[in-house]
Amino acid sequence: MSNALTRSFQLYKNAYTGHPREVWTIFFMTLINRMGTMVLLFLTVYLTTVLNFTLPEAGLLAGAFGLGSLSGSYLGGKLTDRIGANHVITGSLFLGGLMLISLQFATAFASLYALIFTMALFGEAYRPAMTASVADFVPPSKTGRTMAFIRLAINLGMTAAPGIGGFIAATLGYKYLFWIDGLTCITAAVYFWLRSRKWEKRVHTTETEAELAAKATARPPQKNRLYLQFLLASFLLGFCFIQWFQSVPVFIKTEWGYDERYIGIIMALSCVLVTLVEMPLIDSIEKSNKIQAATLIGLVLIALSFLPFLLPKALWLCFLGITLLTMGEILVLPFNSSIPLNMSPAGKRGEYMAWYWMSWSLTHVLGPTIGLTFASAFGFPAFWLALCGLVGLSWLLHWRLADRIF
Repeated sequence: MSNALTRSFQLYKNAYTGHPREVWTIFFMTLINRMGTMVLLFLTVYLTTVLNFTLPEAGLLAGAFGLGSLSGSYLGGKLTDRIGANHVITGSLFLGGLMLISLQFATAFASLYALIFTMALFGEAYRPAMTASVADFVPPSKTGRTMAFIRLAINLGMTAAPGIGGFIAATLGYKYLFWIDGLTCITAAVYFWLRSRKWEKRVHTTETEAELAAKATARPPQKNRLYLQFLLASFLLGFCFIQWFQSVPVFIKTEWGYDERYIGIIMALSCVLVTLVEMPLIDSIEKSNKIQAATLIGLVLIALSFLPFLLPKALWLCFLGITLLTMGEILVLPFNSSIPLNMSPAGKRGEYMAWYWMSWSLTHVLGPTIGLTFASAFGFPAFWLALCGLVGLSWLLHWRLADRIF
C-alpha cells in the first residue's frame, strides 16, 4: 500500500515540477482569467431564456463570438510576430474584459452581435500569442506536457466557475456574470504585465546556418499542405467539441428540464476530472511515446459522449456524457495544441499559431449557427448522430496523418 502511494506521489511530482518560471506566470494568468469564465458557458441559455431569442437567432449570436475569435486569432498571430507575445497578451485580456462588462447592457440583436464580435476580437487575440510564448521557453519534446499544464490552469479555474456561475444566474441574475468575467480578465492582464516585463527568451538548441536559412525561407501555413490537413482534422474535432458548451446546455435545459445549477455542476465535473487526471496521464503518455494511440482513443471517447442523449431523460446520463467527453479531451487536446508548435518554424510561429487558433475559432462561428439550426430543423437525436459521424471523419484524418504529425 505504501509503495503504491509513493509511486502515485512520485508520478504527480514528476508531472508538476520542472516548468520554467515564465510558464508558471502563464499558468497563474490563465488561472485568474478562467476563475471568472461564466458568460460564454451560459451565453446560449441567456439568449434563449432571458432575452427570448429563437434557437437559430441564438446560434447566429453565438456565431458572432466565433467570427470575432477568428479575426482576433489572425490579428493576434500577426501582432505576435511584429510586436511580441507579451504586449498582445496584456492588451487582449484588458480590452476583452472591458467588452465583457459592456455586453450586459445590450438587448437588441444588432447591438448584441456587434458587442459579442468585438469582445471576441479583442479577448481571443491572446491565444496564439500565449501558445507562441510557450515555445520561447520550452523545448519541442516537452510542449505536450506544458500545454497540459496550462490546460490544468484552465480547468482549475473552471472547476468552481460553472457551478458558481450557474447558481448566480439562477438566483441573482445574469448581470453579475458579466461583471465577474470582465474583472477577472482585467486582473489577469495586470498580473501578466507586472510579471512579464523582464522576460528574456531562452535558447534550447544551437541551430546551424543551414537550419536558420531554412527557417527564413519556410513556407507560410496556408501553403503547407500537411499543416492544412491537420487543421481540417482539428476543425472537425473542434466543431463537435464545442457543441458541449453551446448546444448541449440548451438541450439539457429546454428538452430535459435541468436548470443552470445542474448545467454548472455537470461542467464543473469535467474540470475536476481534468485537474486530477490530465497532468500525470499526459506525462506518462509522452514518456512512453504513445501519443498517436492516445489521440485516436480520445477521439472515440468524444464521439461516444453524445450517445447518452439518445436515451430517455436521466441526470446520470448527463454525467456519463461529460465523463466520456472529458476523458477524450484529456487524451486529445494537449497534443492537438502542441502539434502546431512543433510544426511551425521560429520566424513564422505566430502566423502558424494564428492559423491553428483560427481553425478553432471557425468552429465557434459555424458550430452554434449550424448546430442549433440543424437541431431545430431535424431534432436533437439526428444532431447527436451527425456529430458522431463528424468525429469519425476527424479520427480518419488523424489516423492517416499520424506518422507525419506525431
